[in-house]
Amino acid sequence: MLQLDVLSAYAIAGAGAFVSALMMWPAEASDAGARQALRHARLAFLILGVGLAHPLLLGRELSLWSQALFGFSAVAAVVGVSWSLAWLSGRRPAEGALWITLVVVGVVFVAVRPGGTGALGLTVVWSMWASSLLMLVLGRRLLLRPREVNERILGALMVVFVASCWWRLYHTLSWNGPLEVHLLHAPPPIQNTLALLYGVLMPVFTMMLLNVINARLQAELRQRAMTDQLTGTLSRHALAEASRPLIERLRADSTGLAVVMIDLDHFKEINDRHGHATGDAVLREAAEAMRAQLRPGALLVRFGGEEFLALVPVRDPDVARQVSERLRQALAQHDWSRVMPGGRTATASVGFTLLREGESLEPAMARADEALYGAKAAGRNAVYAG
Repeated sequence: MLQLDVLSAYAIAGAGAFVSALMMWPAEASDAGARQALRHARLAFLILGVGLAHPLLLGRELSLWSQALFGFSAVAAVVGVSWSLAWLSGRRPAEGALWITLVVVGVVFVAVRPGGTGALGLTVVWSMWASSLLMLVLGRRLLLRPREVNERILGALMVVFVASCWWRLYHTLSWNGPLEVHLLHAPPPIQNTLALLYGVLMPVFTMMLLNVINARLQAELRQRAMTDQLTGTLSRHALAEASRPLIERLRADSTGLAVVMIDLDHFKEINDRHGHATGDAVLREAAEAMRAQLRPGALLVRFGGEEFLALVPVRDPDVARQVSERLRQALAQHDWSRVMPGGRTATASVGFTLLREGESLEPAMARADEALYGAKAAGRNAVYAG
C-alpha cells in the first residue's frame, strides 16, 4: 500500500519546484555570476518538478522507472543548485562538468534499476549525501564569508540540507522494515518531516537567492551613482554622502582637512584640437595620476568637466600646500604621450584651503575655488592658498 501522505507531499513539493522556477524566470541580474546562478537554479527546479510531480501528472502508481526518475531528479537538482551557489559565490565551475555529472547520475540510476526498490533507495541516499557535500564545497563562501543576511540564510539552508541527507542516510542504512516505493526509508514521522522539509526548502531558497541578487543589483546601482563613470573617481552627486563621515571622523581625531580644487589648464583647447575622445583619455589619466598621490582615506571627486576636488586629511596648512603641490607636479610631470601626440602636456591650476572648526564643506570649497582662479590668473600651473 502506498503511503499517500508522503507521495502527496512529493507532488506538492514538485509543484513548489515548478513555482520556484517560474518565480526566477523573469528575474534579471547585473553580473554574469548572478545570471548563471539563476539559470542553473531554474534548471534544477524544473528537473525536480518533473521528477516529483510526474505520478500526479500521469495518474498512476510508482513503477521502478518512476522511482528511478524520483531519485535522479532529486540528485540532479542538488547538483544544479550546487553549480548555482558556486556561481553566486564567485566561482566559475566548468559547464561541461555539470552535464557530465548529470549524465553519470542518470546512467547510475538506470543501471541500478533492475535491483529494485532497495538498490534505488540506497543509490538515492548515497547520491544525495555525495551531492550535498558537493554543494558545501562549491558554495562554502556563502557559509564561511557571507556578505549580508541573505547569504547567511543561504548558508544556513545548506547546513540544514546536508544534515537532512546524513539523517536520511543513517535511517536508510539502519532500516529493517519493508521497502518503501517512495524511497524514504525511515519511520513515518521522519518520512513526513523530510518530505515537508524538502518542500519548504525550495521556496525559501528561491526567495533568498532572489534577495541576494536584488541586494547586489542595488549595491551596483548605488556604486554607479557614487562613481564617475569616465574617471572612476567619486561623482559630485556622491560628495555630500562620502564627505560627511570623513569630516566627522577627522573632527573627532582633531585632524585637519585640506579642501583642494584642481582644474586642468587649457582643456577646451585639448578637446578642440584632438577631439573629445582624447579629452576623455586625458581626464582618465589625470584622475589616475592624482589618485596615485593620495593616501587611503582621502577622497577624489570629479567636480565637473575638467575640475576635480580632493579632500585630504592633513595636520596643518604646510602639509596641505605640500599635498596640493604634489598633485600639480604629478600632472605636470606625467607622460601624456600615450594619449596626446606631439609632446603636448596637460597641467593644472590648484587652489586649496583648510576646513575651519565648525564650518560646513560648502564655504571651504568656495574659498578653494577662489584660490584656484587666483592660480589661473597668475599664469596657470600654480598652487594658491585660500
